[in-house]
Amino acid sequence: MRRNRALWASIIFVLVLVLASALGFFAAGLRPTLGLDLQGGASVILTAPKGTPPDVMQRALENIRNRVDAFGVGEPDIALSGTTIEVQIPGAAEATVQRRKTDLFCLEGADLIHGCSKNEDDVRDVLKSLEVQAEPSQVCVVDGNGEQVECFSSRAQAETYLGGVLVGPKTEGSPSASTSPSPSPSSSASPSEGPSPAASAYCLTAPAGDRIGCFKNRAKAQDAKDALKIEVTKRTYCLVPVPPQPSPSPSASAAPSASGSPSVSASPSASPSPAAATFADLDLSGADPLPCNLGSREETDAALTAVTVVHEEQQFCVVSSAGKQLGCSVKRDKAEDLRRQSGQERLLRVIGETARLEERKVLEVVPATDPRPITCGTAKERDLPRCSFDALKKKEVVYPGPIGNGQVAKFVLGPVVISGENFRKAGAVLSTGGQLGAVSQWTVTFQLDSEGTKRFAEATTQAVGAPPPTDQIAIVVDRVVISSPTVQSAITGGSGEITGNFSEAEAKDLATQLNAGALPVELTRQSVRTVSPTLGDESLHQGIIAGLAGLVLLFVYLLFYYRLLGIVAWLGMTIWAVLALTLVSIAGDQFGYALSLAGVAGLVISLGVTADSYIVFFERLKDEVRSGKSPRAAVQPAFARAYKTIVAADIVTGLAAAVLYITAVSSVRGFALTLGVATILDLFVVYFFKRPTVFLIAKNERLVSLRGFGLTSGVAAEAAREGAGL
Repeated sequence: MRRNRALWASIIFVLVLVLASALGFFAAGLRPTLGLDLQGGASVILTAPKGTPPDVMQRALENIRNRVDAFGVGEPDIALSGTTIEVQIPGAAEATVQRRKTDLFCLEGADLIHGCSKNEDDVRDVLKSLEVQAEPSQVCVVDGNGEQVECFSSRAQAETYLGGVLVGPKTEGSPSASTSPSPSPSSSASPSEGPSPAASAYCLTAPAGDRIGCFKNRAKAQDAKDALKIEVTKRTYCLVPVPPQPSPSPSASAAPSASGSPSVSASPSASPSPAAATFADLDLSGADPLPCNLGSREETDAALTAVTVVHEEQQFCVVSSAGKQLGCSVKRDKAEDLRRQSGQERLLRVIGETARLEERKVLEVVPATDPRPITCGTAKERDLPRCSFDALKKKEVVYPGPIGNGQVAKFVLGPVVISGENFRKAGAVLSTGGQLGAVSQWTVTFQLDSEGTKRFAEATTQAVGAPPPTDQIAIVVDRVVISSPTVQSAITGGSGEITGNFSEAEAKDLATQLNAGALPVELTRQSVRTVSPTLGDESLHQGIIAGLAGLVLLFVYLLFYYRLLGIVAWLGMTIWAVLALTLVSIAGDQFGYALSLAGVAGLVISLGVTADSYIVFFERLKDEVRSGKSPRAAVQPAFARAYKTIVAADIVTGLAAAVLYITAVSSVRGFALTLGVATILDLFVVYFFKRPTVFLIAKNERLVSLRGFGLTSGVAAEAAREGAGL
């Protein structure tokens, strides 16, 4: 009786596990995490130059993982093999837009959202602070006659240009003065009135090396330079939030008394009113810039009139396939744009970009026609060791970059001051500075580590007051200067911002790359494979059909051949299948394992391995019955001998799966993992369910002798036929 209780306890233990698994599936929402080929997604293979050290590749792997995680992608599979990184992103394009209730007050105008807040008074304070201001859109350096010498898009660029104009003797081989505008009437005097141009003429030279004009002596050239001035030739208009100026605190007043001596009286002051909210107090995530660069004052006034405070009671949020909220907007079209931006195309572009960010001192700005070559300007050169970041960080380089007005020049830059590795934190923000038009551009704010803070403070301190263009620090991304701001004051706090006329997506991508760290090696995208969700669903459907078909055919065969024991085998394999699916689901939830089509194949093949375990036991039981033992007496030695065979076979299969998992890559590892886990699970089910169940059946005379279906019919029928001479 005690033996029977132990057998029943074993069966109940297994059934409790099955019941817990069923509750997990139906009540707790436990599901396997599907891989790329079962739910759709994308796969990209990135390669580094041969000979890249393993530690560098490991850093690149971790940085790519950080970039993928920043997108909220569900369970990416990122594998490293030598100098190759394979990234599989299941379901990355399955972000959805969900409608949610909210209670927000937003500053809106012309179908644009300029910021929101839960406090209506804050939004109205910002609306009251909006003003129309003129902003120079074209600033020119003009000569004494009012003729334009050079035009720029900002006053700072014009001042830099004017500060770099030099007076010097004219040399042989210089371009003729007649090709440049004449800053002074004296420059048009006949050659007979002055000295030989090659001997004693003096010229004005622009910072980029172009000649402005030549004169017969230094004094006239200096007068022409002094006559140069800056004029705003074109203006645009912008809406700008101007915070109210704080009112002066009340002070005591002195009034003369009747006796002639002054008396001091202080009237009681009212309690200070709360400070009005500013534009920075609003939620600007996904906000549109305020209208700017408008052509007339009337058009800007109309835009200001159109801006109102709107009460919004619903918003649309983008939720990734991993359940991460990627952003919300009160406008569905903006949420749809965000959903598209979070898709596979943008993700694959961001994860493979090197995004090598550097900040270097500007030594010189020369025309694009300057004979000095761009440093590592071709793709072939960039693969060479001399063009690596470590090889160039302490050297002078020449990189291209914009100088305004759509023009491109070559920047001669000094050694690296700070790089992406010095960034602790970065974020994309819609600029809300007090300067005119500052709200109209996206910038990337950053915080440096201690080493970067020290080097950046030294560089900015040296740049303050230096002659142009050495008072600039260039911001370089992937060997291209995106901006070269002039240093107005030393930056010693380790924080600042990067400006470069970014769009919202560009600013957020750069912030993501800085937060994840610059890749320590340049990676080349070898292949990109995209699997549609439809194809993934079809693969999963076919895999399930194959498994169910195999299970049904196997059940029919076992039922026909082993009768009652066939039902035992079918129940055991069903229990095995439920527990195997539970383990796969738990592995996906806790360890990030994604079930691929190869993994499904491993489970289907393991089903055959499990069936073999039952057949080995049943056939051994037949042999014991043929030797003259009763089924009750035969079941114990039959299982003891059969279990040794089952353990040996499963160990061989498990070792093969382990070797395959260690040596293989990608989806083949998924096949090996499911095959190995299912094989170990087979030993568990055989010992804790099949063994006690068959033992209890053998002890029940009714089940043993059940006509045509009992235990005897399954294991002794063949022996009876042989004894009858059949």
